Amino acid sequence: MLAESLLALSTIDVKPVETGLSAPTSVVAAPNGTLFVTEKQGRIIKIPKTGKPKTWFRINVSDDGERGLLSMVRIDAKRFYAAYTDGKGALQVSRFTKGGGQRKIIRIPHPQYANHNGGQLQLHKGLLYISTGDGGGSGDPFGAAERLSDLRGKILRIDPTCGSKRYCIPAANPRAGSPVIAYGLRNPWRFSIDTVTDEIWIGDVGQNEVEEIDRMRVGAPLTDFGWSCFEGRRSYNPDRCAGRDVTAPVLTYGRSEGESVTGGYVYRGSKVPKLRGWYVFGDFVSGRLWAYKDGTRKRIGRADGVTSFGVDQRGELLLTTIGGRVLRITK
Repeated sequence: MLAESLLALSTIDVKPVETGLSAPTSVVAAPNGTLFVTEKQGRIIKIPKTGKPKTWFRINVSDDGERGLLSMVRIDAKRFYAAYTDGKGALQVSRFTKGGGQRKIIRIPHPQYANHNGGQLQLHKGLLYISTGDGGGSGDPFGAAERLSDLRGKILRIDPTCGSKRYCIPAANPRAGSPVIAYGLRNPWRFSIDTVTDEIWIGDVGQNEVEEIDRMRVGAPLTDFGWSCFEGRRSYNPDRCAGRDVTAPVLTYGRSEGESVTGGYVYRGSKVPKLRGWYVFGDFVSGRLWAYKDGTRKRIGRADGVTSFGVDQRGELLLTTIGGRVLRITK
């Protein structure tokens, strides 16, 4: 059983960096410390180290339910990738250039429900990683998460810089011709890649009883995390278990502790030494923040409505909350 203890909260603090934003969904940092925050309704807010925040970019999105501008990742001072839901509810990933328009990379139809969009982006060694939800509704009504021909309920890896093509499939992907590197996910709203260990950490939002954190190596074989055969480690739909080799979660927690996991990052900063090497994550509903390492989970604080985590230019952890705040974890 997973051990849980309480880290001395007197050494951990969550301090505001910015307030008054509108439903922020992610935060990324430039090398000079400038922050860029995506808002659900489609704005990207630039927060300089000195001076006032301002609107830096706008993207037309559909934002009903869980839809909207979901995340971004910077390429350089003017170019970035963004994941958002378009006018028909599809998950669209595009490359944008400030002052230079949009290049659409990949679009994943998602027409019937406004939830379970996934939508986290990460760049790692020149390749773009994308999380996608199972299409919404209850219990994966489409059977999308287990079906490899469907790009919903997955972690995808693509090369978005291959000439005239919108994207290419990296040769290292586990299935030739497929962007899928992991499947059997319900709503992997937030995931991250630890560049020290080359591991992917995934926060997968649960159905009725269990939230889960999954982990895989960047170079792992095709990995099945079990949804909707399992919810966490609990049997959910036995009819969808045949022939599957499921990788169990690293950790799970139940409804007494939270109802919607927000995946985070392995801490590699320096301001909170006792957190170094711990995976930090939270829960949107309960507001609890935890750190996990080697089978031990510790409560480290609270942030109500945590929507996402980020890392600044020095490796320090940031987070956003639905109430409009950007926060920093510090001593």
